[in-house]
Amino acid sequence: MRVMNLLTGLLASTALAIPAMAQTDNTPSAQQASTRNADSSDIVVIAQRRETRYVDVPASVSVVTGEQLGSSGISGTRDLQLLTPGLNISQQGTYVQPTIRGVGTTVVGPSVDPNIGLYIDGVYMSSMGAALFDFNSVSQIEVLKGPQGTLYGRNATGGAIVVSTKEPSLTENSGSLEFGYGRFEEVRANAYANVVLSDNVALNVSAYTRSNDGYTVNVFNGLDTSVTKSLGVRGRLLVEPNDGLRIILTAAHVDQKDNTAFSYVPYQGNSIFPTSDAAIIGLTDKRKVSLSEQPYNELRLTMANLNIDWSGEWGALTSVSAYTKSLIPFATDLDGTEVDLQVFYGDPQSSETWSQELIYSSPDLGAISFTGGLFYFKEKAGSTANVTSFGSSVFGLDVFAKADAFAAFLQGTFDITERLHLTAGGRYSTEKKKTKSFFGVGGPLVVDASKRFSDFTPQASLLYDLSGSSSVYVSYSEGFKSGLFDGGNLGDCPVVGPTCPYEGDPVAPEKVKSYEAGFKYNAGRTVISLSGYYTKYKDIQVNALATNALGVPNQQILYNAAEAEIYGGEAELSMKLSDFFRFSSGAAWTHSEYTDFPQATKWTPILDDAGNPVGGNQLDPDPSATGNQLYRTPEFTAFVSGTATYQLPKGSLEANATASYSDSFFWHVNNRLKQPSFVVVNASLTWFVDDNLKLKIWGENLTDERRLVYPREANVGDFVSYSKPLSYGATIGYEF
Repeated sequence: MRVMNLLTGLLASTALAIPAMAQTDNTPSAQQASTRNADSSDIVVIAQRRETRYVDVPASVSVVTGEQLGSSGISGTRDLQLLTPGLNISQQGTYVQPTIRGVGTTVVGPSVDPNIGLYIDGVYMSSMGAALFDFNSVSQIEVLKGPQGTLYGRNATGGAIVVSTKEPSLTENSGSLEFGYGRFEEVRANAYANVVLSDNVALNVSAYTRSNDGYTVNVFNGLDTSVTKSLGVRGRLLVEPNDGLRIILTAAHVDQKDNTAFSYVPYQGNSIFPTSDAAIIGLTDKRKVSLSEQPYNELRLTMANLNIDWSGEWGALTSVSAYTKSLIPFATDLDGTEVDLQVFYGDPQSSETWSQELIYSSPDLGAISFTGGLFYFKEKAGSTANVTSFGSSVFGLDVFAKADAFAAFLQGTFDITERLHLTAGGRYSTEKKKTKSFFGVGGPLVVDASKRFSDFTPQASLLYDLSGSSSVYVSYSEGFKSGLFDGGNLGDCPVVGPTCPYEGDPVAPEKVKSYEAGFKYNAGRTVISLSGYYTKYKDIQVNALATNALGVPNQQILYNAAEAEIYGGEAELSMKLSDFFRFSSGAAWTHSEYTDFPQATKWTPILDDAGNPVGGNQLDPDPSATGNQLYRTPEFTAFVSGTATYQLPKGSLEANATASYSDSFFWHVNNRLKQPSFVVVNASLTWFVDDNLKLKIWGENLTDERRLVYPREANVGDFVSYSKPLSYGATIGYEF
């Protein structure tokens, strides 16, 4: 009932706003439209790889500002979904895996690509592990929904998350300091400084640290778990030699320890050791675990990039040169109990990338304008895996992968009339993937595989400018996720022998085709977005258990297993009702279904003759998942966030409340483990004492929802870790 009330209220508010728009913007003159186009209230996005008004983009884009993140208590990627309908951000061990409109992945490994492209200051981040980070000096985040294959490349089949951080300012010196303390001994500190070095040179430096003592405890050894300790620093140097040339050099480093995902217990006590302390805790207590191996997970990320923007009457040319390196050492207790049955050490997973992109944007050539570019990407990735049992190594595999990718793209817009605009384009992508696997450190070469994957992804749209500040559009787009090799699949290679090394069976690329129609409005104090879409998703890459060529059963095999159909609708509304109150809201409805999935990995609890679970799982004799919902895809999500400001005799008071709702959803293709529906509420009260000093009290997850962070199914049982309980604290900040 509360869901329907929330949706009804949102749609009713949208419906009330539309007549008001019609009265205000009735057939404007060219001069009125020009004035409105220059209105500072226009939202500007870079969704089309150049600055464009929000209403002129024929695609669904959710925009979240740095101010909204701060006031809503959203400090990192894990909670970005609370302000973005249709987005689900989940974690699989060390990997962060966003899902947009039902398109996501559960496949992990060296040089395995995500389905959602992540860009930070124009730099493509290929590592899934690097996607788990806290926000630092963010100016704006754009979540692009639906395939972005033309402008954002081969691995944006579900969409893209585009993060822009603050650029240095040549105007004046400025800075800020902030310190906060909260429940679970949580410490938050942020610092930012902008320094004008000369008339055309400026530098900004930002740093943050966040840490807590954890909100669960490992009763086996008495140590805290679900602990986060994060430190990040970023510096950006701006040089403007003249009005047409901007050069920004950026360097950043993040060191984050977060073992939350690996701090798990047997879910509902399902374990092959049903009398273990861990299994009993799984039935009774979400604040404890019992693990023989203390979980560990760290991200060490370093990145540097050089962005050059050169513009003139001839158009604009952008160059982005980037280098990134990530190291992710980890340890996880696979059996989830105090019994030392299985421990997995990754020491470490690594990724090193180099990329170069050139983008040219033309000036208006009469009725035609276009954007085109070239992209080169090179990655070296590796993973050292060692599984032990009762202290002895039972399996070790070193996997090393390389990717060399090149792409060329072009997208142009033709003004059919002053109001009707046709946009069309395409991207040709080609890349070579190489994988080598060694059985143990320094062991024999068991996999040596390589293959080139290529594809062309087109896009086309029609946009009709209703009033200068509103538009309607229809679009068609395709996405392409690269093919790959399974470095852990040894085929018929018996470690040594005539069939070694195994040449590998390539997994074909995924393909997504999507149709969308929408309406946008952005003027004055109101922003409205409505969209509906239909998506065909095929050749889905999944891991499944099967008997390999050596006759060994229950081995992980990566293959193209499924096709799916997804459709739905979304609505977003934000308004500034007065100088003292503003709000933003959104809702998404998504229908998802596997239309063809005959061979899936489906774990089901082991039962005795009376039908009672006895502990652990076995494979379901019916492997079909056809007709099931896609994983991590709730049918309905919604949020509303409101901010009220009150003037005081000294300073002002700002109150914010943000509520986010999600329907239940399934974590795996068998639709067995379910995330129950939840409502998360954050709130804050800030006293701006003067132009410099502010005092803030905040509460996060006030509903004390214990969402599942990392549910895992295996033969040894079901395991889950839980999100942070209700948290609260206070912050003091100073700006100068």
